[in-house]
Amino acid sequence: MDGLSWLKSTWLFVLQYPIVTFILAIAQSITQAKGIYCLQGKKVYFAHLWLTIIGIISLAMAMTSILRFHGILKSNMKEHKPMMKLLAFKMIVGLEFLEQIIFMVLDSTGTLKPSATMSYADTIIGLPTLIICLQVVPFAFLFYYAYSIKPYTTLNVACTTNRQNLVVVDSETGSSSVKRYQGGPLGIYAWLALFNPGELFRDIKMTFNMFRDAKTEQMETGMGVGSQM
Repeated sequence: MDGLSWLKSTWLFVLQYPIVTFILAIAQSITQAKGIYCLQGKKVYFAHLWLTIIGIISLAMAMTSILRFHGILKSNMKEHKPMMKLLAFKMIVGLEFLEQIIFMVLDSTGTLKPSATMSYADTIIGLPTLIICLQVVPFAFLFYYAYSIKPYTTLNVACTTNRQNLVVVDSETGSSSVKRYQGGPLGIYAWLALFNPGELFRDIKMTFNMFRDAKTEQMETGMGVGSQM
């Protein structure tokens, strides 16, 4: 597989996860309304089983693509600690998945059942949710380390005599230019940009355009080689 095809497949496998998750959420609401979802149902005619399987497959595809991407480009992303960022987030997801299995076993064997102090909802929803809330507290400190702002304040940036001016070095061309800090008071402009979805849609459009232009260039190159022969 050439580099462009690999990048395209990685991009598609990662992007499909939030789309599939959104569709599964809609399907869950519909099947619940129809009375065929059944949160604790393990039978094949309950939608919960199939929606869970589809979600696991979608997550596995995205994670496999991310790990493969990291393995190939880890030397270029070393200062950003990509694996630490991934583990900080996915360890929570992994623990939650493991706890779901444990509670499923406890419920199916009758070890964990309603009592005078705990209702059925407490054993199925309340207790697992409480454990998740407690375990994310230490992960909050890990997030502070994994998602440090240091690489983004020092990477390819040097201060000039004016603290508002920064020397920015283009990672592709190597050329440097002086730019003025545009964050605004207390970084208000950065916060506004954070909640602006326009950049996400521009990046998606840019990716499609990149694939289209690269494919067109390959076809033109192939036609040029064929005409020379």
